[in-house]
Amino acid sequence: MTTKVADANDPFAGMNEVKSQWIKWGVVGDWVRGTLCDVREMENQLADKAGEMMKVYEFIATGGAFHYFEKVNGVVNVDAEPTVLEKGTVWTIGGKAGIDNQMRNVKIGQIFGMRFAEEKPNKNKSFSPTKVVKVLIGEMDPEYKGETGADIAAGA
Repeated sequence: MTTKVADANDPFAGMNEVKSQWIKWGVVGDWVRGTLCDVREMENQLADKAGEMMKVYEFIATGGAFHYFEKVNGVVNVDAEPTVLEKGTVWTIGGKAGIDNQMRNVKIGQIFGMRFAEEKPNKNKSFSPTKVVKVLIGEMDPEYKGETGADIAAGA
């Protein structure tokens, strides 16, 4: 969730710290639903994938809940309470082979959903388990007018 700045002398005292709008699949059953509004590529930030490009999927949420997690000193800390997606907010999901193969069939402006279905042991025992994410496709969103996440953030 968010944390409040505590120091009363801090000009940001009482304000909430905003976490990134990236979906992180923390608990089996986490899910999202929304309208795909952009697909782009960016450089992967994972150390073992440095220099590789990855797909990034941006969507306008209609619902969802996921458990944010962070890895600190090799220990994965998962939030006990889920982050709930508010309708109309813009979120981003990082691609990987399994997601990219399924998202190939989703068009900009189409309603889709994703569910963290299961974890499977990784073939390389030194890596974390593989997260299996299922993509579901719906109809084209009749309310979608071609806006991107940047348009929504700018108030267009």
